[in-house]
Amino acid sequence: MRESAVQKVEILLQDIKTQKQTLDNLQAQFMQEVEKIQTKYVKPIEDAKNKIKLLELELEKTAKANKQELFSTSDILETRIGRVILTIKEAVKRAKGVLEKLEQLGWNEAIIVEKKVKWDELEKWPDKKLVECGTKKIKKEVVIYEIGELK
Repeated sequence: MRESAVQKVEILLQDIKTQKQTLDNLQAQFMQEVEKIQTKYVKPIEDAKNKIKLLELELEKTAKANKQELFSTSDILETRIGRVILTIKEAVKRAKGVLEKLEQLGWNEAIIVEKKVKWDELEKWPDKKLVECGTKKIKKEVVIYEIGELK
């Protein structure tokens, strides 16, 4: 005997409910495990990263302060542990007021502009205003469902 549409919908809703319960349980277990791992590793990792940054800054400062001694014969200092290389690179100085000057000159290719449509805002607009900006409201068929409380 063929099941009715209502029976099919009930079966699907039950399956969705079961899968949502499974998902909730898995996500809860996952978060517990993640919190344990974060507690154990996040601080030591951040501490190590910060220490490396400080050491790299100190290495650069030392190399620049002693460049005559370290790089008198070559731009590369070979040591037992590694090498330090002195290079010269061109960079653009980050000066105040450059953005405003670029805008005045119309040199927009050097300016980052990010524009997006606020679709949530447009949802509130009247039809006339939507038509003026090139869009309109449409009817969409949407199926929603409700499941009894997850336990």
